[in-house]
Amino acid sequence: MKHKPLLVAAAVTALGGAIWWQQSAPAPAAAKAPRLPQVVLSPVNAAPASIRLSTNGTVTALDRLELRPQDSGMIAAIRVREGQAVTVGQVLVQLDAAAEQAQLAKARATLASDQAQLRIAERDLARSRELTQQQFISPSALDTVQGKAESLAANLAADRAQIDAAQVALNRKTLRAPVAGRVGAISLTPGALVQPSMATPLLTITRVAPVAVSFYLAERQLGSVRPAQAAAPLTVYAHSESDGQCHQGTLSFIDSAVDSSNGNVLLKAQFANAGQALWPGQYVQVTLDAGHYRNAVSMPVSALITGPDGQFAYTVDAAHKVQRVPLQLLAVQDDQAVVQGLTPAMRVISNGGQNVRPGDVVTESKGRGKPVHAAGSKPADKAGSKAGAACPPPAGKGAHGAEASRAS
Repeated sequence: MKHKPLLVAAAVTALGGAIWWQQSAPAPAAAKAPRLPQVVLSPVNAAPASIRLSTNGTVTALDRLELRPQDSGMIAAIRVREGQAVTVGQVLVQLDAAAEQAQLAKARATLASDQAQLRIAERDLARSRELTQQQFISPSALDTVQGKAESLAANLAADRAQIDAAQVALNRKTLRAPVAGRVGAISLTPGALVQPSMATPLLTITRVAPVAVSFYLAERQLGSVRPAQAAAPLTVYAHSESDGQCHQGTLSFIDSAVDSSNGNVLLKAQFANAGQALWPGQYVQVTLDAGHYRNAVSMPVSALITGPDGQFAYTVDAAHKVQRVPLQLLAVQDDQAVVQGLTPAMRVISNGGQNVRPGDVVTESKGRGKPVHAAGSKPADKAGSKAGAACPPPAGKGAHGAEASRAS
């Protein structure tokens, strides 16, 4: 019986330890709330987007002349050198003109002789008229004198025509520049005999300022190009890969017929080319601004998603709920997708859309995305240079960009 108090004390100690352990043990963790997906939202831009058509083109000279003589002769002197810039009327080549000069001198001498004979005949005619009035000579004698004077007057007209013909023949011996431009390769040297039927020209003259750029577009592009050209002059950009420069010109020509063999149409743009950076025969990348898209908006191209049933974008409403909106892609320009199907009041998911589904609730990421600009516009750089100083990027594989690429 003396062990009973010890057992009671042990039981009390065990019960107190259990109570202390339950009070000191950590409480079970509360159930955590589900974490919402974070996405980057970008606004839909309502600014009008330019219809940009991109293709390849070739620089062509507005004037290119192959100089050949009109008469046979020997080259007496060449007054220009290869690569020299010439103006209209400048002497290029001088042919031997000794025979023509002699013929011109002979014609002038004949004119002087006939003029002297005419003066004598006119004095005889004046005296014969006085004698006829005094009835010293018959009227038939007066008619003879008058006929001689009229014949000599006609001879003077023929002499002047002969002088003009001799002058023309002499002028043909001096070859002048009919257009302004740059002299190409000279094929012959002084002393060589030339003739009009020669296959190789004496030299070529190419007009390098202004110049034209020729390019082709698909025939379906005429539906947007022609109305835009009728409304206002269309701007054409030419980018040269050799020097990296961008040149701005104006669309000047649309061919009157479509090539039935390939379905393309020829267009030309004229460039001032003041610095002569564009060279005839050079290949350039051409971008044509053909008006603006109607009822279209732009958004970051990263917000565009392509699914089995077409292209779409995820939009987020005021309650941060995701909605799937089908789109029609028109073009991709300046990292912006030009689409139809959205309104400017919407916001699209430009980053993180791969982790959401329609109906999900999302939270907007605090990180800042890239600034959104209207398609077809470029922000000014920090140096304050003009936005038009650089060529716009080529159009992407949109509805118009793909056709322009096929035309090239």
